[in-house]
This record gives sequence, C-alpha cells and structure tokens, in this order.
Amino acid sequence: MNIMFASHTYMGSPFVVGSHHLSREMEKLGHSVIHVSTPLSPFHLLKWKDRDIQARFRILQGKQVDTTAVVNSVPMSLLPWEIAGPIFKRTKKNWMLPAIKKVMREHEMDSVDLLLIDQPRFVGLEKLVSPKVTIYRPTDIYSKMTGDASIASAERTLMSVVDGLVSTSGPVLNELQEYNPAVPTLLLENGVEYDHFSAPAEEPEDLKAIPGPRAVYVGALDERLDLTGLKLMAQKLPQVSLVIIGPVNEETKRDFAAYANVHFLGAKKYTVVPAYLQYSDVALLPLSNHAANAGRSPMKLYEYAAAGLPVVVTETPELLRRQERFLHFYRESEELPLRVEEALRTPRDPAAIRDMAKKHAWETKVNTLLDFIDNL
Repeated sequence: MNIMFASHTYMGSPFVVGSHHLSREMEKLGHSVIHVSTPLSPFHLLKWKDRDIQARFRILQGKQVDTTAVVNSVPMSLLPWEIAGPIFKRTKKNWMLPAIKKVMREHEMDSVDLLLIDQPRFVGLEKLVSPKVTIYRPTDIYSKMTGDASIASAERTLMSVVDGLVSTSGPVLNELQEYNPAVPTLLLENGVEYDHFSAPAEEPEDLKAIPGPRAVYVGALDERLDLTGLKLMAQKLPQVSLVIIGPVNEETKRDFAAYANVHFLGAKKYTVVPAYLQYSDVALLPLSNHAANAGRSPMKLYEYAAAGLPVVVTETPELLRRQERFLHFYRESEELPLRVEEALRTPRDPAAIRDMAKKHAWETKVNTLLDFIDNL
C-alpha cells in the first residue's frame, strides 16, 4: 500500500513516538510510507534559536534523512496552528495544511491507500489526498492536554469523516467515540521496540560514578510529571540515586540543587537509552494530576520492562486496567518514596519482566492494526 502518517512529532526528534515505530514496521512489510509531521510556517523563523525548530528546518531542506526507507517530511504551511486553529474553529477551513501534493510528487506517490492521522491539526488532509481509508489515531486527550478549544473542534470534524478510530488508551477511546459512536474502533496500546531495549549493552561512562541503587526516569520534565513526588523521594531516600534523563532547564535544576542524590544526565539519543535502563534498579513513571495523564499510554512503560526493570507509576484507570505485574502503583506524591523502597526490596526477575514486555512488540502491534484496517 501507499501509506501516509500525519504525526505530531517529526522523525529525528529527541522523542521517538508510536508513529515512527509503526511507519518503520509498515515499511519493513513492503509498504511505501511517507511520514509527515506538523508543518513549519514563516512564523517559525521568529523562534530560530530553538534547536527543535532548527532540526525541523534541516529536514525540510533535505539535510537530515532517516536511515530507513520511510520518507521523513516536515513540510511548510502558510500559518501555524496558533493562528490557523481559531480560524478553523469559525470557518472549518484549515490554513495550516501544507502543499501535500508537492510532497507526494517529490516521492513518486501518486495516490494514498491509507492515511493515519495522529495530529488533529491535520484536519482536512483527508480531502487533499483522497485516501481509500482514513484512520484517526489519537495518543492523548489533546484538547485537555493543550487547553485549546480549536483542537476539540478539529477532532469533532475528523470523527465525522474518518473510517476508523484507533486509540492507544481506554480514556482516549471513550472521549473521542462520543463524537461519532458509529465509527469502528480499535484499542491498541503503544508498544515497544523489544530487541532494542532488551539486547545487552555496556554501562555508560557517565553512569558508572553514580552509586546504586539507582532509580531512573527517562522523558520530558513538564507539567505532566510529578516533580513534587520526585523531590520527596530525593529527600526521604538519600541512599537511592535518582537518575533523570531528558531535556532539563536551569529552573528545574535549581529546584533539586539541595539533593546530592539527584543526577540530571540531560537528553540522550534513543540508541543509547537501553544501556542506562539496564544498569538501573527501578524505573519511575511519576505522573501529576494533569488532566491529560488520564488518557496516556506511555511507551516508557514497556521500554522500561523490556530492559528488565520494575516500574513505580502513578495509578491511573488506564494503567490499572492493564494489570501488568511489574507495576508498583502509588496515588499521592507522598507515597512515591514508599513504593520505590517496596520495588527495591521485592526480588527482581528481569527475564519474567521482559517476557511481559515482549507481548507488546511493535511488529505485533502493526499486524493487529493492519488486520483492523483490512476488516473495515
């Protein structure tokens, strides 16, 4: 098939997301895949100092190419969503849409069999490419995550035209299905690149000097993270090294400056993350009470598990539903240190934890997805 992904995150970003994995797995099966991510606009030049913006412009100029045969496209549009969104809400015309036919011509894709939309800001793309099948695949409750009323309008419009809804969590499925209960649905949680995270790696040099036991967190440090819980853990468990991997600003570093057992290692390339996990003792997924967290399907969950780690995680209805035995749940920030101690005391069986993760390998996920599409 000719397949187009319309995603929220560009390939080559510090964050590797589900659309990247699914695109590559589909390409391995012999499909032609164009992965299009949120367009740039002339207004983005005002933020040129942002490294993320610079990376996206390099892809636009063809200077940064993905190593697989998947076409990695960051196109240009007239307006950013911050301007185009309110216009769409009023007129149902999306001025953020890129010249997608130009992208298709450049990569000799004369038609699209399957369009998968992860980013609701691409509403209206289905009219431009006229696919045989259109799937909306939301990975979060975007309207609550962003607080943007235009997103809710975009999702309502999408749900009136798509052929199927594929959701990564139960809460997201329930939220979107209300817009059009007649649309066929599939609940398909995010998966894991199992071989990448389970293959033995050497201990990273910058980890060797950090004493054990080590509790590791990999990801963004934003309002969706339970920073209060992490501070309490650092304070009450001085014997445990808290290793934080991900982009971090100076303000957050200052907030944790009093704790000698907190180690910010910065952002790491996806290729080396497994090594940091394999030489840690417990993984952390501390979620705040942000409204968007209820619908999250964290890829980190099974990445941690594929590395053989137990996970201390905030209790959410979605994660409770999964009944994974390697999870140690907590509710309030004050409970996080207790659950970390509990996870460290519990005899660990890395092989058994890896087996639980293996069921969620991306190659299994993509086959389930394509079976669903075949049946539409």
